[in-house]
Amino acid sequence: MSAPSSSIRLLDTIEFAKKLNFMRDSATGNFIEPAKTSANMVKQTMLGAPFIWRWNRVVTGFIAVANQQDYTLFNYTASAAVKLGWFTVDDAGNSQVCTTAGTTGSSSPTWNHTATGTTTDGSVTWTNKGNIGDPQVEGEYTMAWIENGAVMDTTSNGPIWKQLQTKIDLSVEEKIARPTYVSAQFDDGNGNLTFRLMPTPDKAYPVTLQMQAKPSLFTKTKQTWAPIPDEYAHIYNWGFLSLMWLFADDPRFTTANGKFISSLLATNTGLSETQRNIFLQNWYSITGQPQAEQIKVTQAAQAMGS
Repeated sequence: MSAPSSSIRLLDTIEFAKKLNFMRDSATGNFIEPAKTSANMVKQTMLGAPFIWRWNRVVTGFIAVANQQDYTLFNYTASAAVKLGWFTVDDAGNSQVCTTAGTTGSSSPTWNHTATGTTTDGSVTWTNKGNIGDPQVEGEYTMAWIENGAVMDTTSNGPIWKQLQTKIDLSVEEKIARPTYVSAQFDDGNGNLTFRLMPTPDKAYPVTLQMQAKPSLFTKTKQTWAPIPDEYAHIYNWGFLSLMWLFADDPRFTTANGKFISSLLATNTGLSETQRNIFLQNWYSITGQPQAEQIKVTQAAQAMGS
């Protein structure tokens, strides 16, 4: 199945808004503002929590180690420094751990797919800890937020996957057992994240993390709205136009803003009332709309059953 098409450029959205904004140019000067910031606000809102998109999903993971609570997942990059004990995923879904620190090669290595086998990658040595067991896992990822996590219970008949509860933060835990919680605990600023399990694993467990990917930001008008598919252009076009009308103090802002919100909520029908209200509160805080407008949109969303 091919990936959804994302061919519409920020420039196309700017032209759309221009025709409805008395031909005012929303991208002025070398900094292409306020178009750039406005488009990034819309994109970050659409791809941020609580919205879940099947085309913005990435899965990674590792094989947990007995008595180890924290796991740094290396977002595989060529010619990058790797520390001892970091994990990554090879091209066959195996969990590879760094057993000799160093710098990765100029391209991805030919991985050793045999359990306990080693791979030389530049000055780094990776040791295969075994197959994670999920065909979707990969070594390259970006994370906006954890959507779901799972741990394979190897002691059950099967074995079977058990869902992990995601947390914002977890403390150090002395209890040893099959993990039931996971958090993204640390970020080194280079795309590598450290995840913490609780309780601390009592044995080797395959762990998968299903995440919504971090949005790439606009820096040029020729960039597309990827990974957002073209079929959702009606959402981000109205979101962008609403901000242009807001900056122009145009009363039509309310109409465009309502179209953006209703379309966005309609595509995420599984959201709880609390999730919808949190989104509305955050968005109206950005746009500066009064509480009365929030109540109207909330009531409309509830009436639609979205």
